[in-house]
Order: sequence, then C-alpha cells, then structure tokens
Amino acid sequence: MVKILDRKKEHLQIANDKAVRFQELTTGFENFHFIHNALPEIDLENVDTRIKFLGFELQSPLMISAISGGEEFGLELNKDLASVANRAGIAFSLGSIRPVLEHPKCIASYQIARKVAPDIPIIANIGGAQLVKSYKSQDLIRILEKIDVNAISVHLNPLQEALQPEGEPHFSGVSKAIEIMRETLPYPVIVKEVGFGLSGDVVRRLLKMGIQWVEVAGSGGTSWSRIEYHRIKEKDKKDIAAQFFEWGIRTTDSLTDALRMKNLNVIASGGIDNGLKFAKAIALGARLAGVAESFLRVRNESGPEGLLRLINVFNETLRIAMFCTGCRNLNEFRGNKSIISCRKNQ
Repeated sequence: MVKILDRKKEHLQIANDKAVRFQELTTGFENFHFIHNALPEIDLENVDTRIKFLGFELQSPLMISAISGGEEFGLELNKDLASVANRAGIAFSLGSIRPVLEHPKCIASYQIARKVAPDIPIIANIGGAQLVKSYKSQDLIRILEKIDVNAISVHLNPLQEALQPEGEPHFSGVSKAIEIMRETLPYPVIVKEVGFGLSGDVVRRLLKMGIQWVEVAGSGGTSWSRIEYHRIKEKDKKDIAAQFFEWGIRTTDSLTDALRMKNLNVIASGGIDNGLKFAKAIALGARLAGVAESFLRVRNESGPEGLLRLINVFNETLRIAMFCTGCRNLNEFRGNKSIISCRKNQ
C-alpha cells in the first residue's frame, strides 16, 4: 500500500502536470453576467474590498484553499503559500492534517504556516471518513493547538475514496462524527466537498447539525476522478474511474442552492480560476471564494512573486467589478441581485 505521504506527493504532481479539469461539465459561472453601470457615482479609489473573517480583517474575500501538508516538500509549499497570503491579507487553508495524525514528525510542514503568517486566519483540514475511523477530540485539539489554527474544515469526498486505490469509502457515522466535532472542539467547523459539490439536501442536513459554514467546492474545475485515474494501475479500475470524469454538481448550482439556506455562511470554490469568476461568486452571495489549482500551478512556475501578481489580478478584478456595478463595499455588492443576472436560457 502506498504510504499517505507518497500519495499526497502524487496528488500534487498530477494536479500540476496532468490535464485533470472537467471537459464537459462547467462551473456555471459563464451563465451569470454583471449588469454594467455606466454611471456608478463613486470613485474607484474609494471601493472597499475588506472583510472580517474568523476575527481577522482581510483585504479581500479571497482564500487559498487546501492544497498541501505532510509530504516532503509540503513545508516549502506551505511556507510560500502562507507567507504570500499574509502579505496579501487573504485567508489560508492547509491541506489534510491526516498525515500528521499518522506521522507526528511531519507537523513542521503545518506549523510553518503560522510562523510566516501571523496576521491572517489559518484553517486546518481533515477528511470526514477519517473522523469515524480515528477521531479523538483531545488528540485533535492538541494538534490544532500546535499548528495554531483558527478553524477546522471537514472535507467530504465519497467519490474520491471510492476510486482511490487506497480509499476508505466508509461514510457510515460521518454525520454523527461531524456533530460531535462541532460540540467538542473549541474551533469553528467548516464542512466542504473536494470538487464534486454539496447538494441542497446535504447542506440542510449540515444546518440541522449546527454547522454554520460550508464550502461548496463544486464541479467544473479540478476533477479528483481524473487525478485518481492517473494513479490507478489496473485497467478495469481505470475504466471505472473514467465513468466519473464528468460527475458532480456544478459550482454555481451548488452555490445558489446553499445560499437559499438561512443562518448559513457559504464559501464558494470549484473551478474559480480567474478574477471575474471570483467576483461573480461574491456577487451571488458567497462570503469568501477559494482557489487552489491556479495558485499551485503559478507557485510552481513563478514562485511567491507570481502568486502575489495573480492574487492582485483577482483582487483588482473584484474591485473594478464593484466599481462598474456602483458598489462601494462588499455589503452593497454581495448577494445584490440587481447587479448580476442569469442568462442560462437565452
């Protein structure tokens, strides 16, 4: 069996080197269009994109979504990502902390994030299936304290677990484990998918458990079916994985369904690979929007400075979209149905 640290390394290499995006199923953002305001009556310099999140004031509602942690080069990757996030004033989410649960010595690749990013919220991440298998609240609390995070995200990935050669598709009891986590951990709990989307039914069930934050991680961007396909050796199993290349709920469908729920904070992610999609996600009502693959590729190609340039493109696109729709701040922009329309049937 491939060790978990090797598996994480393979995931990162495949995501960076292979064509792993959806080919037919789109994010759905192409169906939404801003209504241009030619007379905004505001100045661009006065448009304010700042947001408060987990007790921090951020410069924009952008987040580097979970990418790395534990593997041999995870320390340098997290160092680059977290330091850039801190410089830009945006949120940062660590990759799965499962490796450190199984190999405590690799905790340094997670602790580096807080060392280089003292001024932003950092979110830990753990798989739902692993909660059922090995969840002990005191052990988890000790790790989270050592990493010094501000929240923990639980990722739900049943399809990935079903296709992964070493997968653990054991989801009986995951709901109860999430509920126990919410009740026992002194941290906000965010529940997310990994790229196949959260349905309205799942979000309603999470609300009943007391979950106040979800990250939809819809389809249309990176396909974990494709990533696992590249790792599978047996032909029959590869053929099965290929059946799920276009599986999932597109990002905008998952996002709009979740936004119908009351008393819920929604983070948009899944195929948000440019500034305009980012701006649309916030305009539709998301509190924040997460990006992973684009940041991984740019970091590997251009380093931290390339990351800073890309973040600036995202943030400036949002600011100009706000300016050209007549919105001075995110309270005026977020969820404003008068500035964005759906032309799906036109």
